[in-house]
Amino acid sequence: MSTDQLGIGERRGVGALGETRPIECSVLRGGTSKGLFFRDSALPRDRSVIEQILLNVFGSPDPRQINGLGGATSQTSKAAVIGPASRPDADVDYTFAQVSVNEPVVDWGGNCGNLSAAVGPYAVDHGLVPVDGESATVRIHNTNTNSIIISRFATRAGRAVVAGEYAIPGVPGAGAPIMLEFCEPAGSVTGALLPTGQPRDELTLGDGRRLTVSVVDAANPVVFLRAQDLGFDGSELPAEIEARGDAMAVLEEVRGIVAEQLSIVADRSVATATSPGIPKVGFVSVPRSYVATSGALIDAQAIDVTGRLMSMQTAHRSYMGTGAVCTAAAAAVAGTVVADVARPPDERPTEGTLRIAHPYGVMEVSVRSGRSDSGVEVHSATVGRTARHIMDGVIWVPDSCFHPPAGAVDA
Repeated sequence: MSTDQLGIGERRGVGALGETRPIECSVLRGGTSKGLFFRDSALPRDRSVIEQILLNVFGSPDPRQINGLGGATSQTSKAAVIGPASRPDADVDYTFAQVSVNEPVVDWGGNCGNLSAAVGPYAVDHGLVPVDGESATVRIHNTNTNSIIISRFATRAGRAVVAGEYAIPGVPGAGAPIMLEFCEPAGSVTGALLPTGQPRDELTLGDGRRLTVSVVDAANPVVFLRAQDLGFDGSELPAEIEARGDAMAVLEEVRGIVAEQLSIVADRSVATATSPGIPKVGFVSVPRSYVATSGALIDAQAIDVTGRLMSMQTAHRSYMGTGAVCTAAAAAVAGTVVADVARPPDERPTEGTLRIAHPYGVMEVSVRSGRSDSGVEVHSATVGRTARHIMDGVIWVPDSCFHPPAGAVDA
């Protein structure tokens, strides 16, 4: 629906200096994330200008995001920019932006696996990918990681089906399943499954303490620690994790050290400010029974590894889709801290599948991998998600946001 169809394109003052301009956008939930979707043609070309627009429409920086459409958590402060495919093996381009809640920062460094689940339905519903029949296969080029994600889902009357019986922990009710296959996910940001060249490393903190970590890059780079090294048993819920200020500080210090080692930032001291989302960081433990956020008892026998991830310096309320892919890839590599604590492959009920316990429940990831002279190769990883196309409309943005900030350089 265009601004003209909404009857607002000719409103007096639209586009005038000091007034506001309408930008078409949509609100979609993908997995356990929610975000704003924009057509690339609706946004300026200058990335610094886009960042000003995104900060304004989400209402950042503000812990409540009261003056915008953000939901006051990192899981609901996300944006997707969709456009025509720039490579022949894709149907659409998808660029992900993580908008900080509390800081005037937009991080373009990686992808969001959960929000990726909504890209295919958005493309179909908006006519970017024509469908004829009862199913769709949309090949998504994620420009952040230059990788392909294949989205498969049911359609009806030319639109993505929403209703269904597929439930995912962290989302009330059930919906139609969307199967996301992350193709050749290794080296999404760093170019290698094991960016440091080995399955585990020893890091020295500023206070002299040493910690064992595994740095793995599949769909997104993640730094994995052992729960016990942080004083956790692995079953903690987000509020319990965030109540431990000492552990939160260590997690962010470790993330900054690795960001510097991987040349994501020039110096670890600026990691929080300049790359708050990449790399990810979290901790794992052996399968452990616990009570989930929903109040449900998660039995240790029904899981293969217990995991917790951080998102933009807060504890993720469920589990990242890309983080799940990376966790499953790490479990396939002997010697990583994930492989050390995960249930052995021959003791899992389904070959090639890892069941990850997170604060809301259990998430399954199927991995297709192999071995070569150079070690483990991860060919693809598949996760099941749901999505909902919530709203289409326009958001009014101050004209001042459309002017490049002083000294801005287009990224």
